[in-house]
Amino acid sequence: MNGKSVLEPGVPLERDRHAVMRAWLRKLPERTLMVFIAHRVEGKSYAEIAAELRIGEWRVRWHMRRAIRHIIKIGKPYREAFAALDPISQQVMELAWDGLLNDRIALRLGLSVRDVETRMAAALVALHKAATL
Repeated sequence: MNGKSVLEPGVPLERDRHAVMRAWLRKLPERTLMVFIAHRVEGKSYAEIAAELRIGEWRVRWHMRRAIRHIIKIGKPYREAFAALDPISQQVMELAWDGLLNDRIALRLGLSVRDVETRMAAALVALHKAATL
């Protein structure tokens, strides 16, 4: 992390959320992952993907459904851990994921910067535990 703590101002937590998503996606079969990335990341249509991979569009749809089912299944503990956070900690994490710095989060929620850091650290530990189950 370039020597910076996750809790330091200027270190986006979006990176953490993306790291969790990448870990989930790495568990997909290679072809399913290729289809998912082509559609969701690169913005390609099912027809374009089918032509590139020389498969039918129905097969592209099948791979997309498979990827989404996988994400829903594997994401359940993460969603449950997030839902178990108190409402203020949920707000702290959502604002951090939106790119706000700790001092701005504190100002917006009427908290001290230290309280924001403490809540964020506890939330990250809970979410990390859920994501690694």
